Amino acid sequence: MEEILKQIEIKNSPYGFKILNPASDDKILELENKIGFKLPEEFIHFYSLCNGFECHKDIFNFLSVDTILANDDYGHHWFLFAEYMIYSDSWGLRKNTNGNFEFFNSAQTISSHSILEFLKSFSQGNLFEKGGICEWEEKHIKKNNSQPQP
Repeated sequence: MEEILKQIEIKNSPYGFKILNPASDDKILELENKIGFKLPEEFIHFYSLCNGFECHKDIFNFLSVDTILANDDYGHHWFLFAEYMIYSDSWGLRKNTNGNFEFFNSAQTISSHSILEFLKSFSQGNLFEKGGICEWEEKHIKKNNSQPQP
């Protein structure tokens, strides 16, 4: 994860990029208490390395724990962790009734909950370029929609 964050920073520094200092263990626990579940290990690892980042290209932000808590952009068993163009679209993580984690955006459920995959896609193509988050999202939505319905 450290290498991916470094790649994101190098790629986006010419456009304006700010990586935030790591979140404290207390802040991560506060978030977990507010949302009602323990964060997946990848999220804990991410927030222990950096407390989000701001990227001027595509006006994309990976939200800090402080921002999540301050904006009330969370609920019981879900929260928003990334947004672009001042919440024109956003991505969240929720724990479903089966106890599994899943990502969602404003339109649909995404059949992944790997922050590492999400960051790898962003490092390859930000939001809209080849290999970026939109392409990653399409891949996981197709996969989700191709599964048989109960």
